[in-house]
Amino acid sequence: MLRLVTYIGLVLRRIWAKKAILVGSLLGATLVTALLVIVPLYESSVSAIDLVFTVQNAPSDRVDVVSRISTSDYTGSLGQANRDSVNARATVLAPFYPEVDERTLTREYIFIPLDGSVPWLDLAETWRADRADAITRIEEGELDIEVPTAPWPTPPFEATQARFFTAPEVTKWVELVEGEWPDARPPTVLTPMPIVIGEDLAQLTQLEVGEITVLRPFTGLIEVFELVEVVGIARALDPADVVWGTSDPARLMFLPQEVLDLWASPLPIANTEVAFDPWLREERGMTSMDADQRWFLPLDRDEIQLETKDAVSGAIANYKSELARESGIATDTSLPAILESFDVRAVVFGAPIFAMLALVVGGALYFLIYTASLTLEREGPELALLRTRGASAWQTVGIHLAQSLLIAAAAAFMAPVVARFLVGLTGRVPPLSDLTGGLPLRVAETDSLMPYILTGAVVTFVSMGLAVLPIARRSVLELRSLAGRPTSKSIWQRYNLDLFAISLAVVVLWVVASRGFIDTSGDETRLDPLAVVFPVLFLFATSLALLRVLPWLLWLVGFVMTKFRRLSWSLPGWHLGRNPVPYGRLALLVWLTTGFGAFALTYASTLDTSFEDRAAFTSGTDLRIEADGVGYASAPEGMPAAAVYRGEGAARQSASRQAELIAVVPDDFADVVAWRDDFGAENPEDIFSTLRPDGVAPSVGIELPSGTTEISVDGLVFPRAW
Repeated sequence: MLRLVTYIGLVLRRIWAKKAILVGSLLGATLVTALLVIVPLYESSVSAIDLVFTVQNAPSDRVDVVSRISTSDYTGSLGQANRDSVNARATVLAPFYPEVDERTLTREYIFIPLDGSVPWLDLAETWRADRADAITRIEEGELDIEVPTAPWPTPPFEATQARFFTAPEVTKWVELVEGEWPDARPPTVLTPMPIVIGEDLAQLTQLEVGEITVLRPFTGLIEVFELVEVVGIARALDPADVVWGTSDPARLMFLPQEVLDLWASPLPIANTEVAFDPWLREERGMTSMDADQRWFLPLDRDEIQLETKDAVSGAIANYKSELARESGIATDTSLPAILESFDVRAVVFGAPIFAMLALVVGGALYFLIYTASLTLEREGPELALLRTRGASAWQTVGIHLAQSLLIAAAAAFMAPVVARFLVGLTGRVPPLSDLTGGLPLRVAETDSLMPYILTGAVVTFVSMGLAVLPIARRSVLELRSLAGRPTSKSIWQRYNLDLFAISLAVVVLWVVASRGFIDTSGDETRLDPLAVVFPVLFLFATSLALLRVLPWLLWLVGFVMTKFRRLSWSLPGWHLGRNPVPYGRLALLVWLTTGFGAFALTYASTLDTSFEDRAAFTSGTDLRIEADGVGYASAPEGMPAAAVYRGEGAARQSASRQAELIAVVPDDFADVVAWRDDFGAENPEDIFSTLRPDGVAPSVGIELPSGTTEISVDGLVFPRAW
């Protein structure tokens, strides 16, 4: 025990005595370990801010969840069953989609006025009397009497059509302008169905609060209709909201959910002498109602982070499959596709980041080895002196290994703090400062850092500790002889490791070039590890090749300097040619740092060009305006512009030959379209000129008067069945 305590004390004394030198080694070890920790932290943090930017700028109709089901026989009980199913399954999405908005939109109904040229109620009363008289005469034996047909209300030639809109919280979308919302009370004697109509619909039908009319489905049996009373006029709070399902919600009819569910179910009728239903129907209500139920789940975009990305995709997949299997309700959202596209983009654009960090780690590791070797060259005589005083080779080695272990442990402890600070600091410098607003980058940690910390500790310990082995076995005389006649070859050249590294770099280059940087063979898109290894290996191999050439260059420089008949020139020249290895270390360090800078500059330029090309390809030009009637607008004087029409077309409208249609004016379009020479021609004129070989604009159509805003066309559809 006393020997162990003495040994530990000797190690601590050596550390304290050489604290100035070892602080540099500690900083180098901390930097190497921190750079290894930065690899996952930086990649995750950049991906996290990219994901936030992607989700925040995605259109709502792509990231929101919409569940829908259409039925031709809607009833209140069926609607409630669908509602319960969605609400139960939506709990899995609650962390990301906290709200569930529902609306039901029915098929179109036709308005049949009662105060027009046909008095339908009077005709029904007359028919009832005629029918009763005909039945009495038949019962008395008059067999040639026919029972008259009921005068079912029929719509006028140009009837107004409208749909019912309802929601569990209809007042969230609609406000009353006049009247009141109806209560869900069963009908009594000839009680009409209460409805609320939109402002535009009220103007079209000329209906006011308190007036009664008839509604009949646009298609279906003629005896399925209902008397309705306008009890209110309303307007949409936000006409542009996606919930409406129509471009003009002011032409809808509105009802609270419980009222529509009551009248959507058949209501039995007990016809008596008191006129309950003039047409003697057995039941009332909007039976056989076609309705489209939809549930809108708006995304809470702040909840989509890199750590929760996979969770939201899994939750959507679970919600979608369970809901379809249980109730046949379909679900639409593009968020999983956006996240999948983000994963591919993160792999593609993360490759240069990994390569750059690998280069930096390699350079920092070399710097650590370089400083460790310089330290050992100074400690060599002292270690050999310990041996002459009775210390064994393993004891002298153990002192240095314990010293290296202590430095590696301290570096492993400080590295995560340094790594997080450096990653956060990158948010204050371009280009990330444009996304963070100059604030520190939010550090995201998706994977455990322990493997990287342990790897850094092991690498720093090996690079500093094992370097003592070839020196610890030498005596003082050997060390002095080595100082008098230093070696002219590095360890890489003595064992031809540089030639092996160059050959390995060539093989890796061939493999990467043949199969690409991205591995798509599995279920997930992954970065090929060789794509990260190759830049480091290539720069390392070329650096070792430099070490073979550098001694000859230094010898030549030294030879020239010795020809000057001055001691101040001859002595440095002689020393350069005699001991080139230390200068080779410095040259190698300069070579590595220069390679880092060259890689960073070329990658930054490539990335900027890629972003510009992708943006130009997506937009098509510097400015694009999409709006109704924008083709009639004229561009400011002196500014090139082109009108473009996009749609679908086919030869004779054949459904099997549908294709995307784009119509352009070739000369104008060639002046504004974004173009690259790998699109098939160096200039767009070479492509679009083939659309008009003679160069003369076609003379078709008629010239429109100045100020024209609309074109009206009258015609017949043939066959009429269409």
